[in-house]
Parts: sequence; structure tokens; C-alpha cells
Amino acid sequence: MQKTPDFSGNTSKSAVPLHPGQYVRETVLAPKRISVTDAAKLIGISRPGVSNFLNGKIGTTPEMAARIERAFNIPAQTLLDMQASYDHARSKGAPANTKSYVPPFLSIKANDIERWASQEIQARIRLSVLLRTLVHSTGVGLMKVDFPGNDDGERPGWDGFVEADEGTPWIPEGSSGWEFGANQNIKRKANHDFAKSVRAVGKADREQIAFVFVTPRRWAGKSAWIASAQAKDQWKDVRAYDAQDLEQWFEQSLNGQTWFANETDHTSQGVRSLDKCWHDWADVADPPLSGALFNPGIETAKRTMQARLLKAPDGPTVIATDSVEEALAFLSQLFGERGGEPLLSYRDRVLVFEKPGVLARLAQGTRNFIAVVLSRDVERELGPYARAMHSIAVYPRNTVNTE
Repeated sequence: MQKTPDFSGNTSKSAVPLHPGQYVRETVLAPKRISVTDAAKLIGISRPGVSNFLNGKIGTTPEMAARIERAFNIPAQTLLDMQASYDHARSKGAPANTKSYVPPFLSIKANDIERWASQEIQARIRLSVLLRTLVHSTGVGLMKVDFPGNDDGERPGWDGFVEADEGTPWIPEGSSGWEFGANQNIKRKANHDFAKSVRAVGKADREQIAFVFVTPRRWAGKSAWIASAQAKDQWKDVRAYDAQDLEQWFEQSLNGQTWFANETDHTSQGVRSLDKCWHDWADVADPPLSGALFNPGIETAKRTMQARLLKAPDGPTVIATDSVEEALAFLSQLFGERGGEPLLSYRDRVLVFEKPGVLARLAQGTRNFIAVVLSRDVERELGPYARAMHSIAVYPRNTVNTE
């Protein structure tokens, strides 16, 4: 009796997930004695491309997975899930200074950040929201992200606090307490926050917490300050980031770039954050419209959205609406305080695409964002990636069944 192939990707030899290409080679091609050349003909792509895939040199794209499903009856979603498990296993335990590839998008420079910082009061209030966006969109294994902003920006205690079970170039592993400010006298602010935090946190806790100070200005004395602060041996670690560091962090975050571009009227190629969508809708009135208008709809929708986001992607979530802008305002509230956790933790990964020509280019390089598409042209670009990333499609109510 022929044994039915196991598409789980698990083997008795190793607990490490197989690369999908290795799995196809070992469970399909080798037993059936199919050559790489013959496999390439069946799949319909070049022999070098198939060889690179089978040897684990390239990843599984949605198109490759669909072709293999048709050729060898291996479910495309299984191959994509295997690729995700393989990528996660490779990144798990990777050095904290390892960076993910993110395709070029918006060019946010240190000079842009400094100009924003010159609006000291506004920058101080909104810097927490920016840092929250950067952390949520680039962090790994985040367990807690607390950056009170806007009206809560002046509350006592840490300006921000993060718990992460893996470190990144910007986010320390474990617990980290964050202080920041847009003040011109950077060293004085850093010293004040350092001393204040030492007084407020007991020694035993400080041994488990990294201290992070952030300024949106260039800081010529940053390295010397870090060395001096670390020598005091008051914290598990001490870090400091200035405008030049933020420029590099932006390069890793499509969502951070979009948020900052929307905030500063920098070109955003027609991409918006949920913050921007909310203000575009609410600020048409004086005083601004209230998010409470969406409370009844949020209570109904949040269970559905949570369930879909906690599962592997299986196509866009469709929202039927009388008004596109109203739908975006609703999403802003759904992924906000009114929607609660876990939706709130997804907020800073949502990007809204209005025009074609951007989504496909970004999705080819990274899928660590949730795409909201507003037109059928953009939805066609989403097509090849619809089962590889979470997405939301907004439709006029009269074109779809509301359910």
C-alpha cells in the first residue's frame, strides 16, 4: 500500500521545519524519480528557478505555491505555512542586530525628523505614537507595548514600556523602560530622565530592565553619554537613539514611514495610516466627530475580526459600506481603544492603499502589514498575496452581499 504523503512538514529526524523546497524534493520528486528538468516543465518556470527552490535558496511565493499545487497536488496554503514556519525558525534566536529586508518605500531622513522636532510641543505629544508604531511594526515576540500618547502623554511613570521575548536592533530583549523628549538640551533631559527613573525603580527591578532614551534631534554626544550611563551599572542595559538612529529604524518599518509622512505632509504615494484616516473623517466637523458613533458596529465586528486575524490568512475580509471614508473611520475605531485587545496591537500594522502601483511592490519584499484596499485595481494587485497576508477590502454596499 502506498503511504499517503504528510503535508505537515514534520519529520522524525528533526524538529526544525523543512524548507518547502526540500519537502517537495524529498516527498514528491525523489520517490517518483522526477528530475529537476521535468519538474520545471510541469511547474512552468525555469530550471534554475526550480533548482534554487528545491535547494532552499529562495522562498515560496504565492505564485510558486499555486503552480506546485496544480502540478503535484500539494495544497498551496500548506507550502506557504511551511515557509512561514521555516522563516520563523531561522529568525528565532538570530542575533539581535539582524535586520529584515524591507523594500524601499518613502525616504524619511534625519533632517525631516529634526524639522518635525522643532515643533517641540507637538513632537513631544506625538513622539510616543511614532515610537509605538515603530515598535509594533518591527518587534518580535511582543508581550507588552505601552506608549501613552496624545492626552495621556504627560502621565507619571515611564514614557513607554516594552516586554519582548526576542531582541531586535532597536528593541531590547526582555523588559525595557523608555524615556524621550524633543528638548533642545538633549543631555540635560537624558540625565534628568535617567536619574528620575533610578529613583522610581528598585535595584532588583532595574537589573531586569533596559533603559532607553530617545530624541528626535541629532545628538553629537550620544555615544559618550551611553558609555557614561552604562558605567554607572544601574540598569540591565542602557541605549540612546537620536534622529540618525530613527532614520535607520524607519527603513525597517513601512508603517512608521507612512505614519510620519502623513503626520508631516511628506509624500506617501497614496498610502495612509489609520490615524490619518480617522482625522480625515472626524475633523470635517468642529468639534471633531466622536468615535462613539461606531460603538454598536464595533461590538458586532470585533469578534469576527479577531477570529480572522488569529488564523492564517484565507482571503480579504470584506467591509460593505455606504462611504469609503466612513469605513476607514470605523476601522480606525475598531483597531483602537474601543475595539480593545488584541485588535489594538494590530493597529500599527494596518496600511490603507488607495492607488495601484504600491501594494504589489511592497508585498514582494515583506508582508508584515495588514493591507486595506479601496479600489478593485488595488485589489487585483493584492490577488497573488491574498492568502499570504491579512487584508481588508472595502466595497460599496450595493455591490456585495452585506454579510
